[in-house]
Order: sequence, then C-alpha cells, then structure tokens
Amino acid sequence: MTRFCPVVTMFALGASLAHCGRKGDDMRSDPAAGALSASKADPTTTAWHFAIDPGGTTQVDMPGLNEHITGTTSATSGTLDVVASDLAQSRGLVRVDLSTFTTHTFGDQGKDSTQTKHARTWLEAVVDDKVNEQMRWADFAIRGIDDLSAADVRSVAPERVGEEDVRTVSMTVHGELLLHGHKLAKDGAVKVAFHYPAGAPAGSRPVHVEVHSRQPMRVVLKEFDVRPRDPAGQLLDWTTNLVSKVADTADATVSLTATPVP
Repeated sequence: MTRFCPVVTMFALGASLAHCGRKGDDMRSDPAAGALSASKADPTTTAWHFAIDPGGTTQVDMPGLNEHITGTTSATSGTLDVVASDLAQSRGLVRVDLSTFTTHTFGDQGKDSTQTKHARTWLEAVVDDKVNEQMRWADFAIRGIDDLSAADVRSVAPERVGEEDVRTVSMTVHGELLLHGHKLAKDGAVKVAFHYPAGAPAGSRPVHVEVHSRQPMRVVLKEFDVRPRDPAGQLLDWTTNLVSKVADTADATVSLTATPVP
C-alpha cells in the first residue's frame, strides 16, 4: 500500500531521502507542548486586527524518487495584527488544519483515499478515524518582518481591481513553526494584498487582506519526527519499498484571507 511522509504549512519549506525521520536520527526539533503563543503588535502602536477566514488553503508538493506526492489542506484559523504605518511591526498567528490534508497524487479516488489516510496517520492528525486535537494544527507564529517592498501601506499606489482598490506589499516573515508537537524557526516569503472600497482614503482600514506565498516553505520531515505509523498510530519500521516512494521534504504554499474584527 502506498505510504507517505506528509507535512504542511504555512509559509517557506531538502535533505536526502536517507535522512527522512528514521529511528536513531538525532537532527530533530525540540518537542513543544500545546499551541504556539500568538504574536501581537506593540500595544503602543495603532494596529488593525484581522481574523483569518476558515477557508484558507495550503498546496503541498513532495517529489519522491518513485512518486510525486501532491496534496492540499482546506481549513485555517488565526489572527493578524497589521500596523499600517510600519508594517515591520505587524504580527500574527496562522493555523493550518492538518486533519483536512488530502492527497491528489494518483487521480484515482481509491488510491488517493488510502494515501490520505496514511498521511493523516503519519502526522497523527487523524488516527483510527479520530481527530487528534493535540496534533491537528500546524501553527506559524510571526515574530518579525523585513524585506518589505513598502514600509507604510498607506504610501502604496492602489491598483483598481473591479470595484476595489488593492495595495500590494511583498515581505519576508520570520517566526516559529509548530508541527507534530515540534517547534523550529522558519521564514516565509509572502505577498500581502490590502483590499479597499474603490476611492477609499489610503489611511482607512481594508475590507479584507489576502496573503499568498511567493515561494514555498520547505519542511524537512525528520526535523518534526514525522515517521511511518500503522492505522492505530503505532510506529513502524522503514522498508525498502517505503524509502523508494516517500519524499523527504514537503514544499508548502499558503493562500489565505483575513477580515477585520473589532
């Protein structure tokens, strides 16, 4: 049966296949209990507060030796605090629901369904058809921002798109990725589009914000201790057959929308 080493997230994601999380490997992240604490903008600044819409997606690409595994997640959560006058001070927490991870490798419903079940079990997001709340979420906490195309979104010339004005800023976000109970520092190159009603003043709050990866976030699976497991979630030994199929890294591309909250 086709097995799979999957992983997500948010936002900038190799190593060789021989190192894909086998027993005895030492290069892993430190275990981290619970969810990451959300980063918030400095309370002395004026920030726009946004809630991430639940329908955000992640595209996952895993090129193995004999199989090129592809998949998606279809649910998100989290918050963004945007400081319009100094975007580098913006902060946030993006959460990706791994229990929704679904593979599309074969284009065959039966094979893809089997691979999806294996993937969710390896991540321990869903084990024995039960959602595991402790492993369900991949969290990325934004702790810093730089490489901005514009420091102040109000200074960006809008582009008219239908009935909206859109101001777009590219940036690099730095933070922590919590996945499968393990935490590591990660960076992500993203593009943020601020949507306003047509003709709205530059200083007004956007009606929504879109965030898209400019390049994939690369996740090395062994660093998060993602390993073969049976349907009950028990660890399995690696086999030659598994090694020939399983990718060692996952490249994740995120797309999400956030809307204002009071």
